[in-house]
Amino acid sequence: MKLCYSFQMPDAALAPSGDQSPMRSLVEARGGCIREAEVVELMRLADVSVVDRWRKNGQIISVQNEAGQWIYPVWQFVRKHRRIMLGIRDCLAELSFENEWEPLIFFLRGTKSLGGHSPLDCLRTGKIEAAIKAARQYSESRTEGTGQAIRD
Repeated sequence: MKLCYSFQMPDAALAPSGDQSPMRSLVEARGGCIREAEVVELMRLADVSVVDRWRKNGQIISVQNEAGQWIYPVWQFVRKHRRIMLGIRDCLAELSFENEWEPLIFFLRGTKSLGGHSPLDCLRTGKIEAAIKAARQYSESRTEGTGQAIRD
């Protein structure tokens, strides 16, 4: 499976200096991203239309790479069971966001409300309700205009 690391992140995801290294390193440390065809293979789906439908319905985390192709963080998939990690879709249903990068940022950045852990860390340890609650808090902070969830 070939991992794709070529993507351009929005300024909100970057360090104050505009450096992409911290977020890119974080994504790479968590396994990187794969293309639609690799998702189809990994999940043993009938075709790409299933992945496309999940993406359009906000049921899967996806971002566009520099070439405009959709790529998918590999950490959201449970290879052994050929499914999306429990809690990912629940969190996505709670999140409100302005761009495609915000869900990725939400799942990977540690927050005070989770004791410095990321929502992904919580999901991996079975703390699904804690991650969902963090998604709700993130969305509430966005609607209040505080943006606290990104800066935690």
